[in-house]
Amino acid sequence: MVIKCNNNKIRYTGRWNVTEFSATSTANGNYFEFMYSGECAVIEFDTSYARVPYPHIYISVDGGANIEVSLDRYIRISAEEGEHKVCVILKGSVESQHRWFAPIEAKVSLLAIEADEFSDLPEDTRPIIEFLGDSITEGISIDVGYSNYGNNADMVYWDDSTAGYAWRTAKILDFRPVIMGYGCLGTTRGGAGGVPPVAESYKYYSNGYEMESQQADFIVINHGTNDRGADKEIFKRRYFEFLDIVRERNPLSKIISLTPFSGCLAEEIKEVVEKYNKEKDDAIFYIDTTGWIEPEPLHPLRSGHKTVSEKLSKIIKENLL
Repeated sequence: MVIKCNNNKIRYTGRWNVTEFSATSTANGNYFEFMYSGECAVIEFDTSYARVPYPHIYISVDGGANIEVSLDRYIRISAEEGEHKVCVILKGSVESQHRWFAPIEAKVSLLAIEADEFSDLPEDTRPIIEFLGDSITEGISIDVGYSNYGNNADMVYWDDSTAGYAWRTAKILDFRPVIMGYGCLGTTRGGAGGVPPVAESYKYYSNGYEMESQQADFIVINHGTNDRGADKEIFKRRYFEFLDIVRERNPLSKIISLTPFSGCLAEEIKEVVEKYNKEKDDAIFYIDTTGWIEPEPLHPLRSGHKTVSEKLSKIIKENLL
């Protein structure tokens, strides 16, 4: 039995562009799930335009350990006869490869799945928490030191979206994570791989493909790190405009505005949030993360992300739940 990517037996979490032909995501930390019966399932991906190194994915069967593999045209899952639940996560990709304008290179693009039978997944009723940020939010350079290519292509070995503060925070809170993190992205500048500034890219999967709002229960904004060299007045104006876009698309969400972990632009973000709340009669929650972790390295390692997630989840529990 073969089911196509748009079959309702497959559940997508995150920023997925699902059509009758393919289901594509370029954002690390996005994932899909399905349940099958039998000894084997074959997952078919579209690897056209992909460049070596391909993105790395995690595959977990029946809630077991995440196993890291390189994306390929066909990936087989073999297990004992019976019913099995599979989760496939975009762990990391090379951020300099195209992931906005066609042809898209750094992506997970599901075509179909083959197995003896497929079952309905149990409903996932957890609250949704959406994270909007940059390379830190997507989990870049968490495991620096693993080298194969000797250049930025090593990112697939360094990065781990599931070890980043966004994924970890969602796990502590038992929420479903929706992650939009792109390297170098900010309010005043575009990101690596051709991604436009966040106010221009937030509404889209990729160039020309608008997405529906996730209608998240919580939205965490972590921008400013890549704006630290910009004119502060321009930054404040762009940040205000971005808050407006996020609120317009998510009228019922609780929005949280974080300052960069490096401490930059903390006062400017506080000023913008206070102004926005006053002018718009809103209640965006401001969190100053200065001092939570050391400012260097700019991209926190695993321990840094763990610390951030523990502090952030505690504040959310105490103030917003």
